[in-house]
Amino acid sequence: MDANSLLEKMPGVTYQLMRDPAGQCHFAYISPWVESLLGFSHQQLLQDASDLLSAIHPDDYRDVTEAGISSAERGIDWHYHFRLLRPGNNELWLNAFNHGEQLADGTLVWTGYLVEDTERHRLENELIASEQRFRTLVEQANDIIFTVDANGILGYLSPNWQDKLGYAIDESINQSFEEIVHGDDIPACNAYIQAVISGAEEVKDIEFRVRHANGAWRWYTCRASRIQDNSCQQPHLLGIAREITEQRRQREKIARMARQDMLTNLPNRAYFYELFERSLALSSQQNRSLAVLFVDLDYFKPVNDTYGHSVGDQLLIHVARRIKSCLRDTDVACRTGGDEFLVLANDLPTVEIAHQVATSIAERIREELAKPFAIEKLKLQITASLGIAIYPAHAEQSGDILRCADRAMYQAKTEGRDRVRIAECEDGKASEN
Repeated sequence: MDANSLLEKMPGVTYQLMRDPAGQCHFAYISPWVESLLGFSHQQLLQDASDLLSAIHPDDYRDVTEAGISSAERGIDWHYHFRLLRPGNNELWLNAFNHGEQLADGTLVWTGYLVEDTERHRLENELIASEQRFRTLVEQANDIIFTVDANGILGYLSPNWQDKLGYAIDESINQSFEEIVHGDDIPACNAYIQAVISGAEEVKDIEFRVRHANGAWRWYTCRASRIQDNSCQQPHLLGIAREITEQRRQREKIARMARQDMLTNLPNRAYFYELFERSLALSSQQNRSLAVLFVDLDYFKPVNDTYGHSVGDQLLIHVARRIKSCLRDTDVACRTGGDEFLVLANDLPTVEIAHQVATSIAERIREELAKPFAIEKLKLQITASLGIAIYPAHAEQSGDILRCADRAMYQAKTEGRDRVRIAECEDGKASEN
């Protein structure tokens, strides 16, 4: 195979371009590929190169020609990446590689080849645009983007790390996440990291507390995936963490509202009954006893009617505090509505001890509620009537126990108020304080 045949089979366009001292350019050689690749007549270019040279994109023409002339005058290799407008105004990206030289008469000669680079350039631009979009997303994201390895060491941290948590990024990278995560949440976070990195399926999002640089704890939720790249032999976790402190606060508030009397902050009726049923079942299993106290305020209605609901509500708040101050740590009080309260004294070993403990608690409550209340410069006086029922002495079912305590309270009312009464025993005998 001769040299011309070899050149014509090479991919791209091989050429030798010459520029005489008068500035006229022609191709001493250009491969026939030029017609299919660039759309210019092979024979015409051998006579006059101006059609192809003038097709160089206007924005690239000056740089290409100046760099080309300089390479020939200096006798060096030259490479340039530029656009060319193919006939029909179709834009191509080309890579030109050649060696330049200057002959004795001043003629400049470039020997080299052209290859089309349009697709690679398009892909590069798409990659750059994608990276720019990702960088913009990361830099402007409200969420924290991070990486952490299997040992819990933080790698990448998005720029908003310092804005969100107050820590400098360079001080946090290569540190363990355990430095800032609440101790109670660390085991769950470690388990989550291992589950994600191991490729476990259906790993649910995790919620945990993070300490802000100012010392405040903030709640975050995290979603993550396993990644592995060429620069890191071990897989690691890429996570997105979003602050949910306010959402957690609202959820906890709703949960409290579902089980708490919003005026007194005591458990409400529904939550008390739930606790009562669990305590009753446990007492039955362990052959232990418990007591229920029914507390009803005396003379509350006159206070409410005389001074208004605002004073009445404040009085109920003070009453709840005093009742709670009379209880053991294991006891529970609730407001069932209006001026009525229930107290559960649980985990008592025998009926006799339950009787003693319940009577002692009831008397303390009665004495405390009989003391004057100072509210809005008023000195208010009320008392309370209390009924006690004991499991299993008076009944074994929750509803029956509550009815026994209720009847005992009404007995205290009818006998003059401001007193404690014990429910009647199953054998018909009555016991009172």
